[in-house]
Amino acid sequence: MDGQDNGDNTPNGQQPRNMSAARSRILRFGAELMTPANRSALAAEAATQIPADYVVSVGDELQITLWGSVDADLRLTVDRTGRITIPRVGPILVAGLHYADLNQAVDQRVAQVFRNYKVSVSLGKLRSIRVYVTGFTRRPGAYTVSSLATLVNAVMQSGGPSAAGSFRDIELRRDGKLVTHFDLYDLLLKGDKTADRSLQAEDVVFIGPIGPQVALIGSVNKPAIFELKPGESVNDVVAMAGGFSAVADRS
Repeated sequence: MDGQDNGDNTPNGQQPRNMSAARSRILRFGAELMTPANRSALAAEAATQIPADYVVSVGDELQITLWGSVDADLRLTVDRTGRITIPRVGPILVAGLHYADLNQAVDQRVAQVFRNYKVSVSLGKLRSIRVYVTGFTRRPGAYTVSSLATLVNAVMQSGGPSAAGSFRDIELRRDGKLVTHFDLYDLLLKGDKTADRSLQAEDVVFIGPIGPQVALIGSVNKPAIFELKPGESVNDVVAMAGGFSAVADRS
């Protein structure tokens, strides 16, 4: 005689196969950010965007164009003294200046020699710096990165947090002091990178251990395994998952 049909052909006390399969497929929230394609795209973006507060230093190349009473198209590298030398003008101290202030600094120096001209200053090939990514990362170690790189770039280049690493507890340390604390969920959920910082030579990026986790599956818009910070509730996790789907039973 056949046994009682429980509606899903699942033995009593066992999970339905489709539920078990769903759990096995569920990914950690943020894992998609660490794919090779995304890492390459972010690196390419960093290489083309020069922030106004970028600090010029030894080894950076400046592209200077002069026209009017004087015509010149120059590529000059900042020397060990922090200066560039423009022919017929002389040396200009540029190391330590912000990118936004470069044009004015060069203009003021050229104005001591010439009149009735225009000047345009931009950055060419930039120096490389060495930084360290440590803690719970997939590939800890020293990395040579562009001087435009930020904390997020370094995390991506190292492969991101390991299985035991946190997406929400990432520190940038400089000369033994904490510069910033970064939560990748801010970037993933809100597009917020305000806590991201430009890197300097010998900076250390430390990825902390993973915090408590909860798996959210079923009728939500983005099923995933979420990492929690102290004080976060079930409602917070549902919001991280994009809220309930249209077919959710909220009774």
